[in-house]
Amino acid sequence: MRKDYKIVVADIDRTLRDKNDEFGDVNRKAFQELHRRGVLLGLASGRPIWQKLMDHAKEWELGFEFDFIIGLNGGEIYDAADDTVTKLNPLEPETIRYIVEKMEPAQCNPFVYREGYMLARWDDELLRASAKRNNNESRIVKDVSELWKEPIGKIMYRTRTVEEMDDVVVPLAKTIENDIFFSFKTRVDLLEFQDRRNNKGNGVKAYCDKHGISMEDVMAFGDAENDLEMMEMAGYSVCLLNGMKENKEIADAVTEYTAGEDGFGHWLFDHYF
Repeated sequence: MRKDYKIVVADIDRTLRDKNDEFGDVNRKAFQELHRRGVLLGLASGRPIWQKLMDHAKEWELGFEFDFIIGLNGGEIYDAADDTVTKLNPLEPETIRYIVEKMEPAQCNPFVYREGYMLARWDDELLRASAKRNNNESRIVKDVSELWKEPIGKIMYRTRTVEEMDDVVVPLAKTIENDIFFSFKTRVDLLEFQDRRNNKGNGVKAYCDKHGISMEDVMAFGDAENDLEMMEMAGYSVCLLNGMKENKEIADAVTEYTAGEDGFGHWLFDHYF
């Protein structure tokens, strides 16, 4: 394995921290060592950038800011070099409406991100728990058409059980996919729809192209289905021990520790530094 990658990019949830949002000291020291070596550092999340993604560097007490942040699974790219946010390929209103109407048989609550808050079709305990967990405001539509009032980066469905997701929501979602959009799971209980052109891999590539860096010079860390393209396109990829089977199969390496055990940092100290 090479020891001179120019970029290290990582998913956040269940890659850099566990479900309790804990970010450990080993991860912190690993990022600081990468920064000391002059490596460009990035985060790649399914969440929008406004959802405090740029606060993580301070929250984790790194002592520096990230060089770039990929939000909305590649739908947004923040570049610290010129302090810009580029938004790519949102779902158009007619597409959102099509998805919402075709997914109605699943009887599952659709929700979208607006700037600064989540907007859902109805109120339920899953929406309230998500809002509390991510410290977000949630709002409920007065009419379902508000969901497709304007273009959005993605539309999401959360289920109460894994069985409901795998037996009802995913099969229905696959039947309505087309050339414009596709669906994928980012958690065992969360399914997302987005434009086919958007994924974390293409987001990282757009940043690399802007700065004249090859994807072969990228090391990527991830755990879930929305990390697959980023891991496949990177020069070297690492899946967390707690990651999905599909990610482990395409990864160049799998960590010996989970996200909750600082698997990211331990792997770098044990195999890269």
